Amino acid sequence: MPPNIIIPGLIAEHTSENVSVQVLAKRAANITPNSFQTNTVIAACVMFLAILIAWNLPILRDAISGLKLLTVGIHELCHLVVGLLCGGQVVSICIDPNDGGATHVMGLMRTTPRVPRNPYAMPTFAQTFWSPSAIATLASGYIGSSVIGFLFIFCGFDIVASKAAALVIHFALLVPILRADHWIAYASIIGCEAILIGLWFGDHGNAIRFYVLFVGVMNLFYVVWDYVDERLFDKRNTSDCAQFSELLGWPTSSWFMFWFVYDSLVFASAIFAGICVFRRTDDQMYQEASRFLPTR
Repeated sequence: MPPNIIIPGLIAEHTSENVSVQVLAKRAANITPNSFQTNTVIAACVMFLAILIAWNLPILRDAISGLKLLTVGIHELCHLVVGLLCGGQVVSICIDPNDGGATHVMGLMRTTPRVPRNPYAMPTFAQTFWSPSAIATLASGYIGSSVIGFLFIFCGFDIVASKAAALVIHFALLVPILRADHWIAYASIIGCEAILIGLWFGDHGNAIRFYVLFVGVMNLFYVVWDYVDERLFDKRNTSDCAQFSELLGWPTSSWFMFWFVYDSLVFASAIFAGICVFRRTDDQMYQEASRFLPTR
């Protein structure tokens, strides 16, 4: 192309890209949260402690069993999808609010034993026959839960985004009904749906974002509930941390710390992204929320 020929469309596109990059860079340079965002961060941190308590106390465990089924179901779905993509065959899947989840996939382990690097080592059967496909399928649970948690926490910084995320939760809560086998689980799911519907009315749905934040924190830090359940209640289905210990060595507690640090970094990333992207005043956010699926 001759150098003296100028295409306006390319210039406009290039200019718009530069403007977008400059806007994002400007937002990233100023990450000081406003009062709305500060309250969101504080709420997310408090919810971590609230879920840690509610997940393990007898009565509260049953009260949130609907959301627990949803969280465990998402975690096991990630195992299932990656296991199938790696060429495995799903034998069984268990989703239980108290015993946790378990997805058994065959055809992922090595067919020939792995030669240990240390000739004096005594590896277990699982450590001898593990494969990258088995590790990817096992890791997909915590990674998938963290991705879902990231998205929900990110949406919690905006009312409109929270409304969109709430629609996803509405339909996702209907799926655990297929796996529920006790009236407590059914009652909890109905209660969770009723609360979510009720939050749509009043203050243009502002309270919905706290519900979305709650679900996001519950999914993101699934490794904590998974590990604590195993330690306190000796649940039937072992945690993924124990599975990693069986496959690759290292103590279960070390794997827990590894995934907890990973989840903490994802949590910080979700907060950073929410603060940078949703740079709006309270009035702007309420005006947008009043136009998106208004309830009054």
